Amino acid sequence: MKRINYLTTLIILLAGWMSCSVSELQAQRNANYQQLSIGDQRPSQFFDFLVLPGNSDETVTFASVYSFSYRTLPFKKLNQASAANNDDKRAFFSPINLSMEVFNSNEAQLKKRDSNISVERLEPAERSFWEDTAYAETYEQTQTELMFLYGNIGMELKPGIYTYVLQMTRGERSDPRISRTRTVRIDPYRDMEVGNVILGEELYSGQQEENQLKLMSMRDNVKYGSDFYAFAYIPHYDPGDSYTLTIRELSITGKDTTKGEEVFVQKLGNNEIRTELKPQLVSTGVNENILQLASDSDGFTYALVEVPNSTFPNASYQLTIRDNSEQTVSRTTYHSMWIDMPRSLLSLDIAIDMLRYIVDEATLDSLSEGSQSERERKFRAFWKKKDPTPDTEYNELMAEYYRRIDYAYQNFSTSNRIGYESDQGEVYIKFGPPQNIERKFPPSGSTVEIWSYPNREFIFRATSGFGDFRLVSE
Repeated sequence: MKRINYLTTLIILLAGWMSCSVSELQAQRNANYQQLSIGDQRPSQFFDFLVLPGNSDETVTFASVYSFSYRTLPFKKLNQASAANNDDKRAFFSPINLSMEVFNSNEAQLKKRDSNISVERLEPAERSFWEDTAYAETYEQTQTELMFLYGNIGMELKPGIYTYVLQMTRGERSDPRISRTRTVRIDPYRDMEVGNVILGEELYSGQQEENQLKLMSMRDNVKYGSDFYAFAYIPHYDPGDSYTLTIRELSITGKDTTKGEEVFVQKLGNNEIRTELKPQLVSTGVNENILQLASDSDGFTYALVEVPNSTFPNASYQLTIRDNSEQTVSRTTYHSMWIDMPRSLLSLDIAIDMLRYIVDEATLDSLSEGSQSERERKFRAFWKKKDPTPDTEYNELMAEYYRRIDYAYQNFSTSNRIGYESDQGEVYIKFGPPQNIERKFPPSGSTVEIWSYPNREFIFRATSGFGDFRLVSE
């Protein structure tokens, strides 16, 4: 789902709620927000492992698929000579090197924790390497959560038990910075009883070429607020049988997934069933992981279904395909992940407290009362009434408001005042980024900043030499 730019509408809507003044935030709230911002450890490096058909029935393709967020990569600036020869304005780079070594293993290794697995005395089976470089045009891009470097390593293996060692080197270091060891059992592809499900972000198709599925490459996560494709292997497919795909939201308490709420059901017809396919990872020369859905008379049967994830809440789900006798033929569990979720939304208490800029005290008190579930219900209802796209789960207005909270904290905080308590922070939260910022340096007097909006201006004067500005005129 493409997200439309609602900035103009958001500024108008947010500005219309300014019926109250900002009260003094308690020191404990400030401390909680600072702790929340510093302690945010959402995953930004993803390693997924796929089993695909091999070149023959005697082998399978074992592949590792990666994606690395730019904000975790150690970028360096290109030297002037390299930058001068760059036509695409790339200014920063970060090399990545990965190696995967696979060893013939045994049942005893399968029972061990990953941290206790050793490859001593194991016979090497295969080894593969991958290297690439991430480029960025600006420093801001090197810090973003929304840009990724993608890659994959694949190898042909006979069915069996294997221990693999994956090592990654970031930047120009010679020592592996990330290393993980794991043991897996790989069954013959045709003998699988329950098929695996691969998550795709986008489907490319053309009249003269095979369909290509751009992989999500986020392990068992999908992007919150966006639809995706489920590519599910159906072992022992019977064309005379009927198949149904069901998605249930999983409860965070309890292990009985059959009690989860059913959010999507679709009977699979000819448009969703793809026969005689032998999918394979391909290199396209672009920064994507692509699965080519190649036709093969000796291929396999899959279901390819577009999932309306943009209408689902931010939660965990189980996707299951069953035949007419209710036997499970394909299954996976996945999680909806809001990659750029504002930090101020990670805590319900803080999210409610930050509404003080746009609601009166009576409304704030009402939202703050009750149990955790009651406060969450009231918080969701508050924003649902103001959702510019009510047919989708993603609320652009809410996301924009809390992004402004984060921006104010990150850009206007000083040793004297936390960012969202400052005059500049409050204006930014209420009205968004100004169309123009002009800074003046009077011969005698303090520095002045003028923020211009379509129908108003705000004038701030420096009160110290450390970035503190006070609103002096509107």
